[in-house]
Amino acid sequence: MILGIETSGSASSVALVADGRLQAERTFEARMVLNRLLAAQIADLCGGPPVEAKLDGIAVGIGPGSFTGVRMGVALAKALAHGLGLPLMGVSSPEAIASSLGAEEGRTVCVLQTARGDDVYVTALVIESGGMSREVSPTQVLPLGEALVAAEESLGAAPDFVCGDATDGPGQSPLAVDVARVGEGRMADADPDAVFALRPRYVRLSQAEREHGVDLRLR
Repeated sequence: MILGIETSGSASSVALVADGRLQAERTFEARMVLNRLLAAQIADLCGGPPVEAKLDGIAVGIGPGSFTGVRMGVALAKALAHGLGLPLMGVSSPEAIASSLGAEEGRTVCVLQTARGDDVYVTALVIESGGMSREVSPTQVLPLGEALVAAEESLGAAPDFVCGDATDGPGQSPLAVDVARVGEGRMADADPDAVFALRPRYVRLSQAEREHGVDLRLR
């Protein structure tokens, strides 16, 4: 059983997945209250202790998205994985969104996520065996008008699917169930050092760094 944690948006979710099938999930509004809700939602989802007896691994969304939300989700996932001695897999928001499409192997995807102002996060991906996605270029922050052009350059052609919360297409936001499914597929190759080394994908400076003109090298 894989515990999936996704906290990059205004609504967060946690889910349990076994052999690719959803077993249980919780979705909850978390803006400004995630620190009070996340651990309790996970405990409720898992039916209380002993949690380690129910889980084989933990998958967590690493963003991009809400700076504080992603940081909280990753920190709690690392603490749980370390404390319970479980494999930890980081899954980016674009990977979770693209994998949720159920697209055929070889299809290409451009994920556009809302950033700030007129900018979007743009990531180009290709669908691989089992419907899982692989990023073919790093996530960039670009004006919407330049984002599709950048994706086409990375993919060598126009993408088959354009999705994400900056579009009207499918796969609007990452969900814990998709994070868990992607993580389950990677568990055999999980990095044993991830409980210490896994980092959120911030892509751009946080609001505090921008306002004070500093770079804390968190990206």
